[in-house]
Amino acid sequence: MTKNERRVLFFSIAFPFYILFMWLAISPFPGQLFFAPLTESGLLKAFRYDRSNATYSYVLGRLYHYGLEHYDPEKARRYYKESLSLNPLQGGCWLDLAKASETAGSTADAGYAIKRAIRLVPKNPSVRWEAGVFYLNTGDIEASLGNFREFVLLQPEKQSAVYDLVWKLRLDARHILDALVPKTYAYYRKYLSYLVSTERTNESKDVWNAMKGFEVEDEEFIKYTDFLISRHLYEDARDIWNDFQKKKTKPSQENGSAMPWNGSFEEDIVNGGYDWKINETKGVDVFLDRDTRMLGSRSLGVTFDGTQNPGVSIASQVVIVRPNTGYVLRGNIKTGSLTTSNGLVLSVEGHDCKGFYRKSDAVTGTNFWKEVVVEFNTPPACNAVLISIKREKSTKLDNKISGNAWIDGINMVQK
Repeated sequence: MTKNERRVLFFSIAFPFYILFMWLAISPFPGQLFFAPLTESGLLKAFRYDRSNATYSYVLGRLYHYGLEHYDPEKARRYYKESLSLNPLQGGCWLDLAKASETAGSTADAGYAIKRAIRLVPKNPSVRWEAGVFYLNTGDIEASLGNFREFVLLQPEKQSAVYDLVWKLRLDARHILDALVPKTYAYYRKYLSYLVSTERTNESKDVWNAMKGFEVEDEEFIKYTDFLISRHLYEDARDIWNDFQKKKTKPSQENGSAMPWNGSFEEDIVNGGYDWKINETKGVDVFLDRDTRMLGSRSLGVTFDGTQNPGVSIASQVVIVRPNTGYVLRGNIKTGSLTTSNGLVLSVEGHDCKGFYRKSDAVTGTNFWKEVVVEFNTPPACNAVLISIKREKSTKLDNKISGNAWIDGINMVQK
């Protein structure tokens, strides 16, 4: 056989294999041309051209499932099933099939599909959310809470959406805590914050008790004490406050001992709970002063810069009292060149009894330590009062206050 004959024989054998290879390489390309427009006709052409491509049938299913112009749940289910017959490992397709089947009223098909989706992509938050909603709709509360719990673990920033949903079921609060909320401090704290924001007081107590096994931050003690005080649960709030003080290795102050808490400002002010809340406004600077004091090592100082006419409660604190009982509130104020007739006063008002208000005489000008006194009887239904050091707004023309003042040695005793 000559050289030319061998060459012809080689090409006659190799060429058909080359054509086959090229066909296999480019055969999806015409389908992609049909697929590109993402229209119903284009997708159908692509699907008919290459029925072995699971993508075309899946996208067609989504077109009929979510497209406003072509909405048809039964067609969507048919194409989803076609796609899954070609590639059963599509977690997203199983999820869409579950939703389409539920819409079409085929609960059994939806349940099977959702289980397949969970098995394939257990860490997909969308799958866990849809599973939670599906089981919720079918009345399987345990399966629903279990899937929502997984969703919370996967997307902790969306916890509130889950809590909003499950609380509409009016389930037992303890069961929600046990079955839904992951048992770590971060999740307990977030759930407590949710319950506080939605004013679910009794339910919040179970979460707080569950948090006691962890190292609770100071901020959480203060926020929760404030919440209980705002709900007029003064004794419960005091229990939390006393636990907070024990955590800080400081003795608690029971009602009947020195009131208010931190009356000489010796402790760092935490700005909440049963401690002082400091309020600053434009033209007013409030600070702890170690150089000027009457008792102990420091006092509460305030400077007015002369540019404003503020009505401000410089420092205030809630104090538990007994109804229909007499008290004497005393404090000491030192002033330096404090202008205007509206200087500083010591006041007391009802925290859970509206309309009750008493105040001392105003201290202005320049004074060495001057005692101010407020004597009062609590109303019959009064369980707590708010004591304040304040400056009341002036109605006079020359009303912009300047100068300095110091407050120390505030105490309140029962008559």
